[in-house]
Amino acid sequence: MSRTIKGFITAIMATGSLLTSTAAAAQSDNHVYAGLGWTVKHGWMPSAIIGVRSVDVDGVGDVSGVDLSLSYHFTDGFDKLLLKGVRGEIDWQAELGGGYNFLEQSLLLTGGVQGRLVNFSMDATLDGNIDGGLALNSIDKYDWKP
Repeated sequence: MSRTIKGFITAIMATGSLLTSTAAAAQSDNHVYAGLGWTVKHGWMPSAIIGVRSVDVDGVGDVSGVDLSLSYHFTDGFDKLLLKGVRGEIDWQAELGGGYNFLEQSLLLTGGVQGRLVNFSMDATLDGNIDGGLALNSIDKYDWKP
């Protein structure tokens, strides 16, 4: 395995461990979700997104966990496989992680913000290509009982 890939994997694991700390009184909330996403590079043709999100919600409504998703572009085929750490509040969460871009055949870093039913993201491949996006998805409200 090359040094670049090892460094990339180490950076993703370190970021994930920072973003996914849990509190003792946290409640687990797991979602399978679906959505449609548009990126600057693809214009108006969307990608279908399917994912799973596993988070813990603590007693004050703070959220931390992980998100795994796969997207399929309707004209170009499989698009991205992403693994992200998630941290924030019940209404919004910051996301940071990495994955693989099938269309550009490159590892990528990703960051974004998930709100209720909407996600804004920015991806950068190791080749230096940057792309921003918007997704509408079924991630709405977390079960939380103070």
